[in-house]
Amino acid sequence: MNFDFSDDQRMLRDHAQRFLGESIDCHALRAMLDAGREFDDGLWQQIVEQGWLGVAIDEELGGLGLGTLELCVLMEELGRALAPVPFFSTVCLAAELLKHSGSPAAKEYLPGLAAGEFIACAGLITPDRDWNKNSLCIDAGKLIGSSGALAYAGQADIAVIPALEQGKPQLLLINLDQPGVRRERLSGIDPLAPHARLHFEGAEVLRLCEGEAAVTCMQRVVNQAAVLNAFEQIGGAARACDLTRDYALERFTFGRPIGSYQAVKHKLADMSVKIELARSNAYFGAWAMHAGSTAELSLAAASSLLSASEAYQYCAEECLHLHGGIGYTWEADCHFFYNKARLLAVSVGNYAAWVDRLLTDDCLNALHS
Repeated sequence: MNFDFSDDQRMLRDHAQRFLGESIDCHALRAMLDAGREFDDGLWQQIVEQGWLGVAIDEELGGLGLGTLELCVLMEELGRALAPVPFFSTVCLAAELLKHSGSPAAKEYLPGLAAGEFIACAGLITPDRDWNKNSLCIDAGKLIGSSGALAYAGQADIAVIPALEQGKPQLLLINLDQPGVRRERLSGIDPLAPHARLHFEGAEVLRLCEGEAAVTCMQRVVNQAAVLNAFEQIGGAARACDLTRDYALERFTFGRPIGSYQAVKHKLADMSVKIELARSNAYFGAWAMHAGSTAELSLAAASSLLSASEAYQYCAEECLHLHGGIGYTWEADCHFFYNKARLLAVSVGNYAAWVDRLLTDDCLNALHS
């Protein structure tokens, strides 16, 4: 079985890597943060013009009509570039929740998402959360309560979030530009990914789906999000490894590059091995997502996310360590990768919850079938 990407997908990867490499670097990221900007709106507009927002949206709805494999390709390159844009929340979460909800509202909102008319945020019921303990509920047709920390909720125009109505799961779309919505900006470990909490005080909602349909839609998108998150982490881990390798070749001590020392070689080799193991799991996840196998996707999502989180965390830490004292300064680039690794490891649920998911009966049955 061939798990590799096609020639067209590799061309998309090469184009994305070249475009992002020319458009954003760590110096630009540092300048953006020093200027107090929350995300790179110029880069976002260029991404919109490239048509990336509609890569997995049908052509009749204004998208490119490609699929989730192309999303995997783009997420790896966005992770490699540390791109400070709301691509994951808008395209990988909100648009996918709309698509899988089966709601007629999808035909109304997906063209706008594909055209970059909206920035979206989304709430997930991840493995460490219980839908029945959701703090958001519908009372007399209006939404009340507060969300958790949502990426780009401070900049978003719409939100797709789960809620309860008399104990029944609901998946809702909310226009955030209305009187019943208040945003609370939050500080987090990664300044390149702004988060906010949404407070609803009688907000108007659009019901996408409810009951079992809402639960099934959420489970599907959470598993997809785990796989796509894994590709983003692999991209970041690979760049952190490259950054460390380059530094090890140019930093001299006692008349020789530090990369010539066996201890440093072993660390770089361990980084490469962890990245390749994570990539193998992520490719399995991409295949399961594309094939639409629910049982295998559950297994692949857990293994993809866990192995990618381990790889990125290790690479980010060793990037700091092998840079020595300079690695801990604001002027060095290492902290960008460390912060991002810490955030991505928990952005689709905590590590322990995904370990539990990996060891459930469904995942074990898929493994042995």
